[in-house]
Amino acid sequence: MKKKISIVLFSLLSLMILVSATSSIQSPCDSPIVGDHSGAPGETNCSGCHSSPVNPDMPDLHFEVEGNINQYEVDSTYLIHIRIKRAGHSKFGFVCSSLDTTNTSVGTFSLINTTTTRTYTLGGRGYVSHTPCGADSQDSATWTYKWKAPSVNKGKVKIYMSMLVANHDEALTGDTTYTRILQLNPLAFAGIKDQNKDLYKTKVFPTVFTNSYTIEFNPTANNEFKTISLFDVHGKLIQKDITKESNYKQEIERILESGIYLLKVNYSNKTENFKLFKQ
Repeated sequence: MKKKISIVLFSLLSLMILVSATSSIQSPCDSPIVGDHSGAPGETNCSGCHSSPVNPDMPDLHFEVEGNINQYEVDSTYLIHIRIKRAGHSKFGFVCSSLDTTNTSVGTFSLINTTTTRTYTLGGRGYVSHTPCGADSQDSATWTYKWKAPSVNKGKVKIYMSMLVANHDEALTGDTTYTRILQLNPLAFAGIKDQNKDLYKTKVFPTVFTNSYTIEFNPTANNEFKTISLFDVHGKLIQKDITKESNYKQEIERILESGIYLLKVNYSNKTENFKLFKQ
């Protein structure tokens, strides 16, 4: 009888130790929710919490509006891409705000991926940032979100971004902060469109793709062969197709990493370039 009781007690003790050990394992999505740390006037950046140098080097970091434009048209929506590469790191975070020349929040942020990004308002300013799980990525991280321009001309608009590259040692030291600013000027003659513009420009959609995208060619060249070439950011050719169709859906034949890619459409007498983003 004593032997049976001892076996039962040992089993219960083992189970308690197992449960305790299991519950002590931290979730990988343990990044804290950040506040007003975009580096905008009146705010701190990520170094406000983390004891980290600010812009100590030139990282492989891209913060840009789709198409690298520097102008906005009222009531128009733009994609904004962020990408950072840093080998040996598994935690990355960011926060952005957009302000006019009076340092008032202007424009509206909205999400494409609600798992990795979130929007919020704090102190009368609007923000977009990573989520706890949106900070987890080995060696690199990418985020894409939308920014809608204000409904009236607000003059120059600056989108502020602060980013943290963390060593994930559960401390507030040994990390690195980077800050960037995008300046957008109001588009001159906003609302006045060239009636012939759409007749001479190739269209590619969606610009944020998963496994394919559609190309609507210049209608004046429907009967000629067009070459479609997709390159990575380092200029390496990923895929090349040739078609004579007026609309062509290019299916990607290999698995691509998330990030920015360059699409070149070659006509007989010209080449058009497009920047795409792989989710």
